[in-house]
Amino acid sequence: MKLKTNAILGALCCALSLASMTVLAQQATVATANAATPTASPKKTFTITHEAQRTAAKDQARTNTCWNFATASFMESEVARQGGKLIELSEVFGVRHAYPLKADAYLRVQGKATFWEGGNNHDAMDMLRRYGAVPKTNYSGLKEGETRLDHAELAATSKAFLDAVIKSGRPSKSWRAAFEGILDAYIGKPPANFIYEGKLHTPQTFRDQVLKLNPEDYVEVTSFNHHPFYQRMRLEIPDNWSHDNRFLNVPIDDMEKIMTNALSNGYTISWGGDTSEKGFNVKEGFAVLEDEVKEVTQNSRQEAFDDWRSTDDHSMHIVGLSKDDKGNAFFLTKNSYGTTSGPFEGHLHMSKNYVRMKTIYFMVHKQAIPEDIRRKAGIK
Repeated sequence: MKLKTNAILGALCCALSLASMTVLAQQATVATANAATPTASPKKTFTITHEAQRTAAKDQARTNTCWNFATASFMESEVARQGGKLIELSEVFGVRHAYPLKADAYLRVQGKATFWEGGNNHDAMDMLRRYGAVPKTNYSGLKEGETRLDHAELAATSKAFLDAVIKSGRPSKSWRAAFEGILDAYIGKPPANFIYEGKLHTPQTFRDQVLKLNPEDYVEVTSFNHHPFYQRMRLEIPDNWSHDNRFLNVPIDDMEKIMTNALSNGYTISWGGDTSEKGFNVKEGFAVLEDEVKEVTQNSRQEAFDDWRSTDDHSMHIVGLSKDDKGNAFFLTKNSYGTTSGPFEGHLHMSKNYVRMKTIYFMVHKQAIPEDIRRKAGIK
């Protein structure tokens, strides 16, 4: 046991030195994203035509957990849409519960997979299904004295630990307790119960009695022609660590139709897509393609996905529709870089063409999908 412990510690030290480079890269990425000037004046003006209830934009700070920030915000709006209160939910609760599941998956394939902070928006819904939810006031993920989330060291340390376990040989029965200890040290234990409006709740009773959200009511939609349309598929992106195969694949025009129908009727969208374009301008509050006048077709969308020009690198919450001063259609989008990012209190406007090209997938309530598309897809 002593020899194996020494091997793990040695491997961990080596892995941590390599992981420090990853930390610096992640920190630089998040710092750049959050560097928008709070006092920036908008160079484009927009008129909002439809918008849903939502809480103020949050700041994911030095984390790569946009998937849960976007989907927690989506859940908040869904509760309000269905007649409940607009409650701020803990984003870190889902993140904390996802980490051990990711670790299980990573060790089972002996490290030959992706392990990091990222995920897909269905992960947040799966955590709601498995574990429930809690208000943000009951689990912020901040330790005493902290004011902003910072998961860079957690991400590097947890990955280095798992790589050290793999390098040492067969995993012992102790690795899981040690891994849970790392998570507890950085973001704390999630509450087993808590008081909400004078009543004792578990995360599960809070989900069922207060939020009243049914995870089975939500569908993730995508549009790629390397899979049959109107069928479920596994989307081949690195952050789909659970190999989820429930993405509904539809033609690009139906994808846009679903999104517009949802937003026109009070629903919102948990969106995952590509924000690496030069035209994704947080500072000025809008996102456009470099060639906005060029038609975005099914084939051009597929080509951008296949040659990695369109990748799954960020998640946001689409909360409405808008138009610019020329009458062009945009999608009002709540980001997770804080209320001071850009001129629109943490929101930005994505053009219709940007959405058609750069959407990798999105989540929506099944009733927001037009009836004819639901019928073709066999959704009841």
